[in-house]
Amino acid sequence: MQHTPVAPGRRPLIGHSLGFGFKPLEFLDEQRATGAMTALRIGPWRARIVNDPELVREMLVSRVKDFLKEGPLYELSAAFVGNGLAISEGTHHRRQRRLIQPAFTRGRMPGYHSVMREAAEEMTGRWHEGERLNIWNDLFHLAVSVIGNMLSPGHFPREKTERIVWAVSTASAGIGWRSVTPVPWLHRLPTPEHRRFTQAQKMLHEFADEAVEAHRTRDDAPAEHFLTLLLEARDEQGEPLSAKELRDEVVTLFSAGSATVATSLAWALHLLSCDEKADERAHQEIQDVLKGEPVTSADLPRLEYLGRVITEVLRLYPPAWLLPRITHVPTELGGHTIPAGAQVFFSPYSIHRDPSLYSNPDTFDPDRWLPENNSRSRSTYVPFGAGVHQCIGNNFALTESLIALATILPSWRLDPVPDVQVRVRPRALLEPDGLILTARDRTKEKK
Repeated sequence: MQHTPVAPGRRPLIGHSLGFGFKPLEFLDEQRATGAMTALRIGPWRARIVNDPELVREMLVSRVKDFLKEGPLYELSAAFVGNGLAISEGTHHRRQRRLIQPAFTRGRMPGYHSVMREAAEEMTGRWHEGERLNIWNDLFHLAVSVIGNMLSPGHFPREKTERIVWAVSTASAGIGWRSVTPVPWLHRLPTPEHRRFTQAQKMLHEFADEAVEAHRTRDDAPAEHFLTLLLEARDEQGEPLSAKELRDEVVTLFSAGSATVATSLAWALHLLSCDEKADERAHQEIQDVLKGEPVTSADLPRLEYLGRVITEVLRLYPPAWLLPRITHVPTELGGHTIPAGAQVFFSPYSIHRDPSLYSNPDTFDPDRWLPENNSRSRSTYVPFGAGVHQCIGNNFALTESLIALATILPSWRLDPVPDVQVRVRPRALLEPDGLILTARDRTKEKK
């Protein structure tokens, strides 16, 4: 067995909690130099960080039963989203995935396209030439509006969108902080943050219950409606999803589906705003394909460069930037011993920026994904995870991102604000802190 090096910077009692908790991205990057696996302590907990993408794939695909989707982070998330698909494990996860998968197949995506496009059109319809936009906030509202109108068509006003945005962002902040400070007694203190977290949980649970009940009592519910698919799903014993399971999945959809898309789109628009050639190339492709018409399902496969833009954004800023597993029995991975009860972390963010895997890894380069340039192992690109726990909503997120960009870019160019520094804020997602963009109306530029 190989010796597993201990991460530098360990302190008495608290271990590596300071570095891991306050500068997690820098801490994770530093661990690559230690080898395929690093040992660390987070307070009283023993942990490992897996830096080798092939070992990560082994964890997620061929040895998924040895590395379970359990531990403090998932317990904390369960306090908010219940036992939804995103955090469930074992038999329950397999049952949930079989029941929910039909609503997220590639073939179902065209049924959601009009809602996605209309939300983007509504958002850009509020913009004005020269306006400075809090773009992440706008995109968060867009993503919540898409899900809200999928669940309750015509019954999801702006005021409700505002409330859900507040609830999801509050939860994201709370879960993000808890994920890097896994000390349970700290999370139970009666702080303002804890009270906001509890209020956000209550708000989302109430909306989910209301949406499901309203749909259940409809006489004219379309067969292809998202909630119809969930309500009519049956497991192998003929049992439907329970009321709690339905609530958990709706809350999970809002929590995971809205913030993920909003954050990826915000980074995409930021990167395009900083790269005039890439922005013009994306704009020209959209013009050539759409010819001035709204984007349709048939257009999406032809937006090849735009697809590479999204792929590259997800490499640089993967939605799931840090993912934990836990071992129940002593095991080994890549010749390294791992004790029972250890948290085993891996970071798509760190893997995606490994200079041994990607040339100029911090550079935005959509053409690195051209077929002739992409000979990497699939284990080196894991923005949505891999194996049986791969994000079920990846097709949904990619489709919504394509439609949003294909709706925004024909009419709007977004410019960076001079002297404003955009930083990465690692919460549950890698949020863009300080991102303000200036709206420029392309239609006026042509006149």
